[in-house]
Amino acid sequence: MLKLINRLIFDLDISLIYIIVKPKQYPSKTSYKNVTINIAYSFFFLKFKHIIKYLLIFIFLMLIDFLKIVYFPITILIYFSKYRFIQLNYSQIGTLNQNLNFMVKKNILNGYKSIILIPSHSNYSFVKKIFKNLIIIDNLLLNILLLPMKHSSLISCMADKLDPTYLNSNLQLINTAPMAKVYFQYKKRKKDNLYDFNDDFKKKMKFYMEKNCTNFKMSKTFVFHHREKNFLKSSHLRGSELSTYVASIKYLLSRGYGIIRLTHSKSKKLIFKNKLYKEINTDLDINKSVQYYIIAKCKGFICCDSGPAAIGALFSKPTYNTNIQGTIISAVTKKSIFIIKKIKLRKKLISYKRAIDLCYFQGKHLSISYLKKHGYEVVDNNKNEILQGLKEFESLNIKVVQTKKQYNFKKSLPDYFEFKHYNSNISDSFIRNNARLFFNLNLV
Repeated sequence: MLKLINRLIFDLDISLIYIIVKPKQYPSKTSYKNVTINIAYSFFFLKFKHIIKYLLIFIFLMLIDFLKIVYFPITILIYFSKYRFIQLNYSQIGTLNQNLNFMVKKNILNGYKSIILIPSHSNYSFVKKIFKNLIIIDNLLLNILLLPMKHSSLISCMADKLDPTYLNSNLQLINTAPMAKVYFQYKKRKKDNLYDFNDDFKKKMKFYMEKNCTNFKMSKTFVFHHREKNFLKSSHLRGSELSTYVASIKYLLSRGYGIIRLTHSKSKKLIFKNKLYKEINTDLDINKSVQYYIIAKCKGFICCDSGPAAIGALFSKPTYNTNIQGTIISAVTKKSIFIIKKIKLRKKLISYKRAIDLCYFQGKHLSISYLKKHGYEVVDNNKNEILQGLKEFESLNIKVVQTKKQYNFKKSLPDYFEFKHYNSNISDSFIRNNARLFFNLNLV
């Protein structure tokens, strides 16, 4: 019973960070208004389980707000200290690492050290054992007692100020490239050791690599992660077909590179008669930690719109980001490159300029109901686009070059595009081979 109560409390904790607002199904801040909208919607359609769910969130929100008043003297003491909390979402690996990356840096920019709450029963509590310079509290009782602090805008870095996917009721982004702003402000600072591994973790990982990856030299190894089409029903547009990456894997293997693919228990297996290809199941406890180590140490990271992609951004790793559906990328460095999905409107491909004019990227792409109602679809990158982009990614390790078309593409984008502001570029071959989709973006 106690375990069930703890689980309920921490599920409600996550529910205070964001909410999918009905009926448009868009992500936004958890507020009394948005929760009430969902309660009314659930009543109208007699969805009793949803009614109970949103009533519990409403009551929990009231309880946390009441406790903020009770905690106010302690809050004032922390306010004048050098510490701040972060409103961490530890429910998924992507949001967890995105929050660790940008919320912690935001606090540092404001002159504070971060207090991070991750309960011990979480699938990601192991993170405490990885980083030596992060203050992570995993004690269950403390995690519960400190919840009002975590959700207090006075002493915590709040998600609604830093999340680039929150929308208002008009399906428009609330924030303008907030993570990119933090990235560049922080980059101007002297290089530090914020995400250094602790010594015990390094020893454990070196032993693991010697035992399980003897054929791999990490300086010549790429890590690869693919997101399946239906991995999550709520984000099916971010998935793609594994078969479209096979040619790229074969290319890298033929060039003498190692490939370590991150998988889960239900992933489709790939088999190559090459000792330099290996798959690691991250559902296994040890491999949850291993993925951090090999991404940090590898030559480059190949990914799509997926959770582990955020680990690459955390370490500012050279990244080839494929099949991007929105405006957020994990390819942030000069040695990184990306390609984006094509967009169909009522079964016909439209140019990216047309999509921008229709405010597709300004928020509408995040509303599942809106996309279905208006006939939007996305088209995955094909195997040739992925392979050609990969070859550009490989060449960036030798010489970093930005073409005129790449420069003009980023310059032509509205400021709300996260990927406009990073040092990475869209694949030049992707522009050339899809010229009609870049029509009117002044790329010449």
